[in-house]
Amino acid sequence: MQKYITTNALERVKSALSTDKHFKPDKFAEIIKLEIYNLLTEYADIKSDDFEVIINVNEFGEYDINIKALARKLKIVGIVP
Repeated sequence: MQKYITTNALERVKSALSTDKHFKPDKFAEIIKLEIYNLLTEYADIKSDDFEVIINVNEFGEYDINIKALARKLKIVGIVP
């Protein structure tokens, strides 16, 4: 299931990039923020106020993606009830 969640999120991000012909880093940052926040909350206790995504474009047109999250605790994974 964990692999499916990661693959599913990656596919949604790829889809968003390919459909938005007029790419805007701020719009992309909001999409990434929501997707990664949802993914991380599966594994850690993170509040939305303690989560940030910043995207900058350098002079070569490359994207510098910075993600900052403060996790209060990690969730136990890999245990079948």
